[in-house]
Amino acid sequence: MHIEKNICDSIIGTLLEIPGKNKDGIAARLDLLNMGVKTDLQPEYGERRTRLPPGPLNLSRAEMRAVCNSFYGMKVPEGYSSNIKNLVSLQDSRLFGLKSHDCHTLMQQLLPVTIRSVLDKPTRYMKVLKGYVQNRNNP
Repeated sequence: MHIEKNICDSIIGTLLEIPGKNKDGIAARLDLLNMGVKTDLQPEYGERRTRLPPGPLNLSRAEMRAVCNSFYGMKVPEGYSSNIKNLVSLQDSRLFGLKSHDCHTLMQQLLPVTIRSVLDKPTRYMKVLKGYVQNRNNP
Protein backbone atom coordinates (compact mmCIF):
# COMPACT_ATOMS: atom_id res chain seq x y z
CA MET A 1 0.00 0.00 0.00
CA HIS A 2 2.81 2.43 0.79
CA ILE A 3 4.42 1.88 -2.61
CA GLU A 4 1.09 2.67 -4.27
CA LYS A 5 0.81 5.83 -2.16
CA ASN A 6 4.28 6.97 -3.23
CA ILE A 7 3.45 6.34 -6.89
CA CYS A 8 0.12 8.14 -6.55
CA ASP A 9 1.82 11.14 -4.93
CA SER A 10 4.38 11.20 -7.74
CA ILE A 11 1.74 11.03 -10.49
CA ILE A 12 -0.49 13.67 -8.90
CA GLY A 13 2.55 15.87 -8.18
CA THR A 14 3.73 15.62 -11.77
CA LEU A 15 0.29 16.23 -13.30
CA LEU A 16 -0.56 19.18 -11.06
CA GLU A 17 3.05 20.46 -10.82
CA ILE A 18 3.09 20.46 -7.02
CA PRO A 19 6.44 21.84 -5.78
CA GLY A 20 8.49 19.14 -4.06
CA LYS A 21 6.34 16.34 -5.49
CA ASN A 22 7.13 16.90 -9.16
CA LYS A 23 9.32 14.17 -10.69
CA ASP A 24 9.84 15.98 -13.98
CA GLY A 25 12.99 17.95 -13.23
CA ILE A 26 16.31 18.79 -14.79
CA ALA A 27 17.91 15.52 -13.68
CA ALA A 28 15.13 13.45 -15.28
CA ARG A 29 15.39 15.42 -18.52
CA LEU A 30 19.18 14.98 -18.61
CA ASP A 31 18.73 11.24 -18.09
CA LEU A 32 16.40 11.15 -21.11
CA LEU A 33 18.98 13.04 -23.12
CA ASN A 34 21.75 10.61 -22.10
CA MET A 35 19.61 7.64 -23.12
CA GLY A 36 18.81 9.30 -26.45
CA VAL A 37 15.07 9.31 -25.76
CA LYS A 38 12.90 12.37 -26.43
CA THR A 39 15.76 14.71 -27.20
CA ASP A 40 13.29 17.55 -27.89
CA LEU A 41 12.61 17.76 -24.13
CA GLN A 42 16.16 18.67 -23.15
CA PRO A 43 16.65 21.68 -20.82
CA GLU A 44 17.27 25.04 -22.43
CA TYR A 45 20.03 26.95 -20.66
CA GLY A 46 19.71 30.72 -20.46
CA GLU A 47 21.86 33.41 -18.85
CA ARG A 48 20.01 33.42 -15.54
CA ARG A 49 17.97 30.23 -15.39
CA THR A 50 17.33 26.89 -17.00
CA ARG A 51 14.00 26.42 -18.77
CA LEU A 52 12.28 23.07 -19.22
CA PRO A 53 10.05 22.82 -22.30
CA PRO A 54 6.58 21.46 -21.54
CA GLY A 55 6.46 17.69 -21.61
CA PRO A 56 3.63 15.43 -22.69
CA LEU A 57 2.31 15.16 -19.13
CA ASN A 58 2.30 18.87 -18.35
CA LEU A 59 -1.19 20.28 -18.06
CA SER A 60 -2.09 23.91 -18.65
CA ARG A 61 -3.48 26.00 -15.78
CA ALA A 62 -7.01 25.63 -17.13
CA GLU A 63 -6.62 21.85 -17.36
CA MET A 64 -5.26 21.69 -13.80
CA ARG A 65 -8.26 23.69 -12.60
CA ALA A 66 -10.59 21.36 -14.52
CA VAL A 67 -9.01 18.29 -12.89
CA CYS A 68 -9.24 19.86 -9.41
CA ASN A 69 -12.84 20.96 -10.01
CA SER A 70 -13.81 17.45 -11.07
CA PHE A 71 -12.21 16.05 -7.90
CA TYR A 72 -13.99 18.75 -5.89
CA GLY A 73 -17.35 17.86 -7.39
CA MET A 74 -17.07 14.10 -6.81
CA LYS A 75 -19.40 12.41 -4.40
CA VAL A 76 -18.56 8.92 -3.20
CA PRO A 77 -20.58 6.57 -1.00
CA GLU A 78 -19.94 6.72 2.73
CA GLY A 79 -17.15 4.34 3.71
CA TYR A 80 -15.83 4.09 0.15
CA SER A 81 -13.02 6.58 0.70
CA SER A 82 -12.44 9.94 2.33
CA ASN A 83 -14.49 12.87 1.15
CA ILE A 84 -12.34 13.96 -1.79
CA LYS A 85 -13.86 17.44 -1.60
CA ASN A 86 -12.01 18.05 1.67
CA LEU A 87 -8.66 17.02 0.16
CA VAL A 88 -8.69 19.44 -2.79
CA SER A 89 -7.29 22.97 -2.69
CA LEU A 90 -8.84 24.93 -5.55
CA GLN A 91 -6.68 28.01 -4.94
CA ASP A 92 -3.39 26.08 -5.30
CA SER A 93 -4.73 23.43 -7.73
CA ARG A 94 -3.40 20.56 -5.63
CA LEU A 95 -4.42 17.58 -3.51
CA PHE A 96 -3.18 17.17 0.03
CA GLY A 97 -3.66 14.84 2.98
CA LEU A 98 -4.24 11.66 0.98
CA LYS A 99 -4.20 8.44 2.97
CA SER A 100 -3.03 5.16 1.45
CA HIS A 101 -6.60 3.92 0.88
CA ASP A 102 -7.51 7.24 -0.78
CA CYS A 103 -4.53 6.82 -3.10
CA HIS A 104 -5.68 3.29 -3.93
CA THR A 105 -9.20 4.38 -4.91
CA LEU A 106 -7.82 7.45 -6.66
CA MET A 107 -5.44 5.42 -8.82
CA GLN A 108 -7.87 2.59 -9.53
CA GLN A 109 -11.14 4.40 -10.20
CA LEU A 110 -11.21 8.17 -9.76
CA LEU A 111 -8.13 9.40 -11.64
CA PRO A 112 -9.10 7.87 -15.02
CA VAL A 113 -12.49 9.59 -14.78
CA THR A 114 -11.02 13.00 -14.03
CA ILE A 115 -8.20 12.80 -16.58
CA ARG A 116 -10.64 11.83 -19.34
CA SER A 117 -11.98 15.39 -19.47
CA VAL A 118 -8.56 16.92 -20.27
CA LEU A 119 -7.30 14.29 -22.73
CA ASP A 120 -7.34 15.24 -26.38
CA LYS A 121 -9.71 13.39 -28.67
CA PRO A 122 -7.15 11.26 -30.62
CA THR A 123 -5.88 9.77 -27.35
CA ARG A 124 -9.41 8.86 -26.32
CA TYR A 125 -10.12 7.48 -29.80
CA MET A 126 -7.38 4.86 -29.33
CA LYS A 127 -9.78 2.79 -27.20
CA VAL A 128 -12.18 2.57 -30.14
CA LEU A 129 -9.36 1.54 -32.47
CA LYS A 130 -8.13 -1.10 -30.02
CA GLY A 131 -11.64 -2.56 -29.95
CA TYR A 132 -11.42 -3.40 -33.66
CA VAL A 133 -8.44 -5.70 -33.14
CA GLN A 134 -9.47 -9.34 -32.96
CA ASN A 135 -6.08 -11.00 -32.61
CA ARG A 136 -3.72 -8.95 -30.44
CA ASN A 137 -0.68 -10.94 -31.56
CA ASN A 138 -1.29 -10.22 -35.23
CA PRO A 139 -3.46 -7.11 -35.73
